[in-house]
Amino acid sequence: MGGIKNIIKKLIGYQSPIAKLIKEGYIIVGKNSDISGMNVIIRKKQKRTYLTIGDNCIVTGSFFFEKESAIINIGSNTYIGGGSFIAADKITIGNDVLISWGCTVSDTNAHSLNWEERKKDVSDWKKGVEEGKIGEYKNWDNVVSKPVIIGDKCWIGFNSIILKGVTLDEKCVVGAGSVVTKSFEKESTIGGNPAGLIKGK
Repeated sequence: MGGIKNIIKKLIGYQSPIAKLIKEGYIIVGKNSDISGMNVIIRKKQKRTYLTIGDNCIVTGSFFFEKESAIINIGSNTYIGGGSFIAADKITIGNDVLISWGCTVSDTNAHSLNWEERKKDVSDWKKGVEEGKIGEYKNWDNVVSKPVIIGDKCWIGFNSIILKGVTLDEKCVVGAGSVVTKSFEKESTIGGNPAGLIKGK
């Protein structure tokens, strides 16, 4: 009987990983936002806020913070329907944004383009996995990262990819399955791989 009581006590005191991150100040969530489908992975924690979400949002998907300095800010009234958001530097998503399912937003190359500079990437990652410290030994010194900005009222179609250094000004529309490698001005409709302008303001 004592064993069952201990199990019940543990269940009553259980705190989800996301709830724990919120309690400890790593994540700030605004009023009436639904984050029940969200997963957050912070590779190397410093005592600070990594992820900020505004009011009245629905946010699902996986959010990865690869470096100690990484940050993701999400505005209010924004919908994120899944996908992966990978920050080594900074990702900013505005207000009233729609991001469909299956999208990837990354502000980093993740690896150097030079073989000599990335030849230890697999062994360093494997070491971290084996020690239960995923990403601990990753060398970011030669990896290019640049902030991504998705402006207010943008709509990103499903399975799209937005890469480092891209700024989408407000009200841009990205067609499904696009790979966005450069910035676009306000009210642009874009699509393709690499994404090009379909319709301007």
